[in-house]
Amino acid sequence: MISSTLPAGLTVAQPKNAKGGEDMGQAQFLQLMTAQLKFQDPFDPVDNTAMVAQMAQFSQVAGIAEMNASLKGISEAFSASRLSEASNYIGKSVLAESKTAAMDRGGVYRGEVTLAGPSDNLTIELVDQKGNVVRSATGPAQAGPVPFGFASVDENGQPVDLGPLRVRVSGGVASSTAAWLPVSAVNSSSAGTTLTTPAGPIDINTIRGVS
Repeated sequence: MISSTLPAGLTVAQPKNAKGGEDMGQAQFLQLMTAQLKFQDPFDPVDNTAMVAQMAQFSQVAGIAEMNASLKGISEAFSASRLSEASNYIGKSVLAESKTAAMDRGGVYRGEVTLAGPSDNLTIELVDQKGNVVRSATGPAQAGPVPFGFASVDENGQPVDLGPLRVRVSGGVASSTAAWLPVSAVNSSSAGTTLTTPAGPIDINTIRGVS
């Protein structure tokens, strides 16, 4: 704080519209510094070095405040941009790591299993909530991504949604399992942006593909 010495009999009156507890701005600082110079003791003037140090300190604090305000504006703009970009996923399907598959717009349960090594008899099954195997496929497969797709349609070729189904793999070692999941909504928070799917929320940064 800047101290000042006032002539005897003088007091500093606070304006009627003054509010306590507010941060000092540049205008208030210059006004206070001018008053200090005006009423300083001529036999004990304010030290120039101290005044320069005070001005430098104030400029530094003001610069930090302006930088924080700028960073906050950039952060808000970036978040709005990310949310706008993420909204483009609504109505589409995303490929994400999940052991739960869901039917896409074409009536197909799709995904891929990544094998650690080759398999002569790999079996991929879709299991409902009651533990029943509703779709299954068996065959040889090489190491790496092995895509799968199971149609779910009636006798007229119309899609039949069986709800979320669990993907079960046997006959090989799967290092990861992913599924194509339809996106119904987007959620944004301080923790990040997530996509709402039948398998639960998916972090937008973890998706592998969009269709």
